[in-house]
Amino acid sequence: MTGPAHQQASDDSIEQMVSGLDSLVDGDRAAEQLISLGQRVVPAVERFLVESRPRSISVSRCRAVRILGALGAYSSLTCYLRENIHPSDATVLFAEDAVRSAAARELMRHESPTTFRVLLDATKQRPTGGLIQALSQYRWPECVPLLFDLLEDDLCREDAKEGLRRVPEAAKAYAILLLRGRTQLPVQGYAASSRRRATLQLLVEFGIGMNEWPDLRAFLKDEDRDCVISAATLGLSSASPSERPSIIAAMLESSAGMNWAQETEAIELLDKWPSLARQVAREFRAQHEMRRERPNWLSPFWRILHHVLGSEMQGQHPGGG
Repeated sequence: MTGPAHQQASDDSIEQMVSGLDSLVDGDRAAEQLISLGQRVVPAVERFLVESRPRSISVSRCRAVRILGALGAYSSLTCYLRENIHPSDATVLFAEDAVRSAAARELMRHESPTTFRVLLDATKQRPTGGLIQALSQYRWPECVPLLFDLLEDDLCREDAKEGLRRVPEAAKAYAILLLRGRTQLPVQGYAASSRRRATLQLLVEFGIGMNEWPDLRAFLKDEDRDCVISAATLGLSSASPSERPSIIAAMLESSAGMNWAQETEAIELLDKWPSLARQVAREFRAQHEMRRERPNWLSPFWRILHHVLGSEMQGQHPGGG
């Protein structure tokens, strides 16, 4: 059937098809049918998304987001993000996070100052991976403080780091200020360890100059071994040659508390400076020999020392006593 009769029949069935988005069996087919009907389904789909109650399963609401995105109804998606009220039920809240992420990803195809502001406000209220990804595509320095704040969030950290990589100059400048204690974000203490660790790791990627190293030297004594390794990496590449032995010594001093992954990373770093590493390792070995201490191969310190010195360990090896 074609013509006005088909048009009227389709209009009458739009609400029924929108209801069909909840179907586990036919929900995707209902979404495709609604997309095929074009712009006239937008009001009904927007009402379903904005006015209906969130639920513990996000599939049907994500379908509505996909329909609006496919039809270019970006104002409906920004309306949803503006008006979305976070559910009090934890299960429903996490399900709705998926819907908000989906809406943000659809908005990545519609860049504008208004969209940026909506994404920024929504991310500040409750960040999700999709929101951070959409916000980061703008590469605007205004996002940098928020992204550094999100480094403390286990669910958002990697997306925040990726966003900061998109603005390396602004991110590097803010990272130095952060580690100097010149921002409002906490960086010291156990509670801020994730932000501190991620910030130093990003600086390893960005690189620093010799004049910036003094601001980071203190992290060689950090309680977090990842921070120590990152600080040592930065120092060995940026500090004066005369300071490099003390940098390696600081990392060796902290190595007893390293886990397996950190031990591997420390060894890989020392392998880049073999002569210098052997020089410092010999001094450590001599100190322990003066105290008549026997190697403890359960300790990462002794395993690292053996790796660096090799045959100089006088036949001692991790497999022996």
